[in-house]
Amino acid sequence: MRAVRKTTAILLASATALACGLLGTDARAMPTLGAAQQGYLALAQHGAALALSRWHDRRRGWYDARLGDRDRYPLATIWDIVPLFETLDAIAIAQPTGAHRAAVDRFAHGAERYLNRGLRPLPGYSPYPGDREPSTETWFDDNGWWGLAFANAYRATGERRYLTDAMRALRYIAAVGWDPRAGGIWWNTTHPYKAGEALASASLLAVLIYEQSRSPFALAQAHRFLAWADTSGFSLRDGLYAGSSADPTPIDYIEGPLIYAEAALCRLGGEQERCTRAESLTQTALARFGYLLDFSPQYDAIYLQWMLALYGLDHNPTLYRMAAQNAADARARALDGSGLYLRSWNGETLPLRYARPGMVQTQAATTSLFAWLAVYPPQAPEL
Repeated sequence: MRAVRKTTAILLASATALACGLLGTDARAMPTLGAAQQGYLALAQHGAALALSRWHDRRRGWYDARLGDRDRYPLATIWDIVPLFETLDAIAIAQPTGAHRAAVDRFAHGAERYLNRGLRPLPGYSPYPGDREPSTETWFDDNGWWGLAFANAYRATGERRYLTDAMRALRYIAAVGWDPRAGGIWWNTTHPYKAGEALASASLLAVLIYEQSRSPFALAQAHRFLAWADTSGFSLRDGLYAGSSADPTPIDYIEGPLIYAEAALCRLGGEQERCTRAESLTQTALARFGYLLDFSPQYDAIYLQWMLALYGLDHNPTLYRMAAQNAADARARALDGSGLYLRSWNGETLPLRYARPGMVQTQAATTSLFAWLAVYPPQAPEL
């Protein structure tokens, strides 16, 4: 049975302060942002503050997955809440005020509740806050996405504890998720198939940790994971990374992190062939997925986050324009009658197979796109 912690005054105070802190500004930091970045930052701050206030569960001291959730276990899982974590990270990276860094700190401390010390042979992140049983079904892509959010929290705050949190995720994936016989990373601890999502998030996590710490362990995992991705994990028919061993169809939020991982590792280690590969894969992905995305916000936002990061490396204006146009569509069409971003970026109601009504994930995925656009200046003239 999943464990649910009782509400504490400390967590409640932290959640309230987090929502308030997002609305604060620091005039000294504003001149560093161009007009476009300031506009995106304002959208991200407002959207994140709404998420923090509307989904906060006062009784349990954390955030529900859905508005008015009455499930037995209503709190957000890792997959539900990771876009909000990334939103707060990006806001603080774009504008590193004390209030924004403190907001990341408070959220990241709560995010550490997902660490399951009962897992064997070493701790990892289980889906629900407070999970402690060794038998808890645990997803390796969850560990990868959560680790990436912690790595970005370290980037936003400089607090080394978050780099340690990120490394916990990587060590767990490497020890438990990797198949030592045939290679590849399993979808979860029941081993149904090798998952592109787990491979993508883990590969990029290893690269980011190496970039931030120069850890030989992280570099070794990056090379191991990407070597498998470039061979057994690649769909020759499609010219992109495979979705999974069960269905190789490429998926955008798998491609973006892996392409960026290749490009970043090239820049870090001078492996020029990785840059060439990343450039080729980028063109194939753009042709495959198109310019305006309509998968679902929680997937498309991940793809655009790392395509924007790639733009930060190679300054390809197409990547920025793509993210900006999707953000414009989201701003114009994704709001529902309550003023929340709960629709698809094209204005349609999301199918149940992608998102149940009122999910914090849907709101936060859209705000994360705004937040990451605030990090990267457009090429002049501003778009």
